[in-house]
Amino acid sequence: MRSLVVCLLLAACALECTARLQNVTVKGVAVCNKKRLANVEVQLYEKDTLDPDDLLDTKKTDAEGEFSVYGEEDETHAIAPYLLITHSCNPSKPNCVRIGRYLVPEDKIGGTYDMTYVTLDIKVHGEKEKCQ
Repeated sequence: MRSLVVCLLLAACALECTARLQNVTVKGVAVCNKKRLANVEVQLYEKDTLDPDDLLDTKKTDAEGEFSVYGEEDETHAIAPYLLITHSCNPSKPNCVRIGRYLVPEDKIGGTYDMTYVTLDIKVHGEKEKCQ
């Protein structure tokens, strides 16, 4: 039993030693019905398999609808970043917000992903709506 614990600890240490720091910057402009949208919440997450996803950064769009989020994470494999954008562009009911999920392409890791205009009036696959 003791040797099993030692082996598990050594394996965990080996995995930790192979981890490398990876980063990504995502920027864009939130647009609703062809108008820039201020005060939209943009969250940058990194998907994890066995534990909850890591929140890397949170920002609100500025008066011009522009945002830029940055995050970094130590992982043994390629990170899988994505954005959650929470907004009130064309909800199905009053007092509701829509939450869209946008994947960051793998080739943008280590650099900048410029989404240019993010058209929030178009629903994305798997989008959710939260009502108060």
